[in-house]
Amino acid sequence: MKRSPIPPHQITIGTRVAFSREFLRNTGQFTGWAPFARGVVHSLLPLSDDRFVATVSWDDGSASGVLNVNLVREDRLHLEPV
Repeated sequence: MKRSPIPPHQITIGTRVAFSREFLRNTGQFTGWAPFARGVVHSLLPLSDDRFVATVSWDDGSASGVLNVNLVREDRLHLEPV
């Protein structure tokens, strides 16, 4: 069976990420560090077929686990709906 290529929007280990606009709006985080946070995914923990927890090392030196649906690839931030 031939594997399909990884979609360009999929998050993998080593991907630079940011919080998605939808997540920031839904949680009321319009100010503070979260809208400007950028980091690298270091591990992935599967929860179901389409959801997983990504361990992200943020550029400020902290680390946290974040659901993949709350993240966006840094190189795709400009494509997020306003």
